[in-house]
Order: sequence, then structure tokens, then C-alpha cells
Amino acid sequence: MTDEGTKKSIFKVILEASALGINFVLCVVIGIVLGYLLDKAFNTFPLLSIIFLLAGFAAGVKEIFRFIRKVNKTDGQRDNQENK
Repeated sequence: MTDEGTKKSIFKVILEASALGINFVLCVVIGIVLGYLLDKAFNTFPLLSIIFLLAGFAAGVKEIFRFIRKVNKTDGQRDNQENK
């Protein structure tokens, strides 16, 4: 892989990593808001808020692990191409 291709790859990973934090926060916030609205509708506060908060947190963690797997997979492919 050329030096320019490596630089583009690194910038792409940095861009995706910066979006990862925003994704995590959005998952948690959406979970809280959805839980709160359902709590308000069913008069069960704070039960559904807590459940959806945990679900949003789990979704955020899942996104982080998905990103890590993707980076490791592309890193392994790049190493294989360099060894050929």
C-alpha cells in the first residue's frame, strides 16, 4: 500500500472514531427520551426510563465493539497485503 493510501486510511479511521462518541451519546439520549415518553404515557416513571437507558447504553457499547472489529479486520487485511 502506498504512503498516500495509508494516510487516507488513517484519516478515515480517525473520522469514524470521532463519530463514534457522538453515536454513543445519541444512543443513550434516545433511550432516555423514549423511556421517559413511555413512562409518561403509561404512568410508570422511572421503570421504563431506566430500562431504555440501559438499552441505549448497550446499543452504544455494541457500536464501539463493531467499530473495533472493523478496524482490526482492515488492519489485518492491510498487514496481509504488505507481506505479499
